[in-house]
Amino acid sequence: MKNPSIFVLFLFALTIACSGKKYVTVPEGIFDDFDLAEYQTFDFFETTGPEEPGTNFNQNVQFLQKTITEKMEERGLRRERSNPDLKINLGMTVQDKVQTRETNLATDPFMYTGQRNYTWSVREVPVNTYKEGSLTMHLVDNKSNEAVWIGTIDRALPNKEKNLPATIQDAVDLLFAKIDN
Repeated sequence: MKNPSIFVLFLFALTIACSGKKYVTVPEGIFDDFDLAEYQTFDFFETTGPEEPGTNFNQNVQFLQKTITEKMEERGLRRERSNPDLKINLGMTVQDKVQTRETNLATDPFMYTGQRNYTWSVREVPVNTYKEGSLTMHLVDNKSNEAVWIGTIDRALPNKEKNLPATIQDAVDLLFAKIDN
């Protein structure tokens, strides 16, 4: 990066992101001049998991790295572990979410509150719970150790583990569509 203030912004964002409690958004257009064709080799930073990883955590990370590797190789880059031009840092979070709907006078009856009193109000009603996964990918220039591109994708995770590879593939496809723009 040519602008030191952007590097400071990135370090600040990385510090906050590592705390796991706050999210920092990267301004649109900050990495518009990024060109993947300027790089020839890549590798991944070491991935560390949660203290209590799920049963297939390592398998899913390996599938994610394999999928990203395929996308990078499609674009003419090759994986080199010793001294790559580009390093890939992956961040993953999973959160429990509640899907709600707003009450509707046509479908939700009045509520009896006693003593011939009925009431009705608009409110949010929980209808489902699900898990949402976020995948953040930092592409870091290995020589300068500065992020040259950052992208994030949020997706509802499937209930069945067997459907997770398709969700991972979709997320990686969307990330690379952002890189190609």
